[in-house]
Amino acid sequence: MMNTYPDKYCIDIHNLERIPTRPVKVGDMILGALNPVRLQSMTNVPAMDVERSVLQCKSIFDAGADFVRISTPRIMDVESLKEIKKQLHNDGYKNPLIADVHFNPVIAEEAARVVEKVRINPGNYVDKRAVFENAIFTDKEYKLELEKIHERIIPLIKICKEYGTAIRIGSNHGSLSDRIMTRYGNTVEGMVESAIEFIEIFVSEGFYNLVVSMKASDTKIMTQACRLLNARMLENAMLFPQHLGVTEAGADLDGRLKSAIGIGALLSDGIGDTIRVSLTESPVNEVHFAKKLVKNFSDRIFKFQVVSRYKNSYNPYISSNKYEVIPFISNKFAIISERDNEQIDLVFTKDVAKIPTNKPVIADLKTWKSLSRPDNVYPYFVFQPNEVPKIDNAYYYFVEFSTFDIHKKELSSLLEKPNVCAVLNFCTENPLGELRFVYKEIKKINKNLALIIRYVAQSLDKEELLAELGVFPGGGLVDNLASGLWLSVPDKSTDDVELQLELLQSIGIRYTKAEFISCPGCGRTDYDLEKLVQEVKKEFSYLKGLKIAVMGCIVNGPGEMADADFGCVGSAKGKVHIYKGKEVVLKNIPQEDAVRELKKVIENSQKLV
Repeated sequence: MMNTYPDKYCIDIHNLERIPTRPVKVGDMILGALNPVRLQSMTNVPAMDVERSVLQCKSIFDAGADFVRISTPRIMDVESLKEIKKQLHNDGYKNPLIADVHFNPVIAEEAARVVEKVRINPGNYVDKRAVFENAIFTDKEYKLELEKIHERIIPLIKICKEYGTAIRIGSNHGSLSDRIMTRYGNTVEGMVESAIEFIEIFVSEGFYNLVVSMKASDTKIMTQACRLLNARMLENAMLFPQHLGVTEAGADLDGRLKSAIGIGALLSDGIGDTIRVSLTESPVNEVHFAKKLVKNFSDRIFKFQVVSRYKNSYNPYISSNKYEVIPFISNKFAIISERDNEQIDLVFTKDVAKIPTNKPVIADLKTWKSLSRPDNVYPYFVFQPNEVPKIDNAYYYFVEFSTFDIHKKELSSLLEKPNVCAVLNFCTENPLGELRFVYKEIKKINKNLALIIRYVAQSLDKEELLAELGVFPGGGLVDNLASGLWLSVPDKSTDDVELQLELLQSIGIRYTKAEFISCPGCGRTDYDLEKLVQEVKKEFSYLKGLKIAVMGCIVNGPGEMADADFGCVGSAKGKVHIYKGKEVVLKNIPQEDAVRELKKVIENSQKLV
């Protein structure tokens, strides 16, 4: 296990600057090397169904994708790939195709002769499928296993060199080999080491047409793994492009937010040359949302806005649950809104007559002074260097300021006080950089100071709004850089409280309903995944804090849902296995009975608690 972490994982933590990775040729398209971020999706029909596969590829390309990935679980599917590619080319669709291969090196080798890129998983390409057993490997045995892997990869490398095929080394949190997990655990370090081992093999054989990915259903794990991978590649001067995606993100609003948070946080650091938004919906929907997410970055005018730095004042590779709490708030992370709602912690109001009596209220300083100092009302003011109010130690104050006020001595004097909460408003196109900068400076002034993000969103379109909020404040909340969130949205018909709650749940900060994990499905899925996901969400959403998974197949399903409380995994045509934790408790349940049987399993488990 890694005891020390690299300092640098990107060019600048405070300002947006893309990392110039190695150029990788995928067909006639160049990936990386500051080229536009490439978009991709994946078909969810079997490759053997050539007609439907071709139609779906066309719809994905028409939506704006650069690449399409096709599940290739059997050697006979390679023949289908040939026919799919032929028909697409005949109809003028010459974008690159990617074969998704697990378990069988022979399939990867044959597919590499047909498509422009092959995705392999280092967790199961040569290593045996993980059975989650803590096997013991001596250093010598570990080295021998690596040598076997190296030897087995050489045929693939030769074929890829001959045909000009690119390779994606795709490490998944849910499908690390037992060999890796024995040494590193099912951790960020394990994910990165799994990929680095394969990178070193390819590089030692003079093969550099590589793309690498770190995927997880947890947004924090995914971002931390991608950062650590980039740091390791920087250390070794081998900057390969990264493919970004939150796997098993789900569907609907929560699926989009999870993807936007994980992908957006990394694009904000200049990491990522190709992305896939994974939704349990039509692949076309993935591309539409991916375009809106990338638009957050392509529309920005690059300029340095905050003092340039590359090193964080916190560890960007590990999770922290430490928040500087607001003393009179029961939740460790506060939600502020102008709407009075049972889920929020603080209500901001300008109307004294509308102050609720049962909830803490923030009122502007003038309003507060006009009151007879009720216990549940707290004063709020915007910092002005020449108009600093006198702070009475008997009361708790909220002071709003902007990034470029932070070094003013009048503000420092305020923030040193124990009865003040800081509220940061943003003034540049790069709020994540501002937040990181202010967080670092605040810790120098008062390490116990609570900080609230006040963010005014700009997007009117619902999906563009989700993409914007995922990038920020989502990108800052991934690293626990604040104690509260105060969000305003331009469309007053949109419930900003619901959005804040969804955002916090997507990051794992605060849970208000069940959490759902579901994969987007692929050619290996043999039942109506999308329908079952909607049924499960409708039936079990009220189970606050419970994690429920609905997975397409056994490839990554059991591993990716290993930390779920309950779940369903596709097992045969129209059937699923039902899990409690990592244990299969019911096998081959018809899809139409899955919700009823899952409900019984959950209810029986709750009775035993």
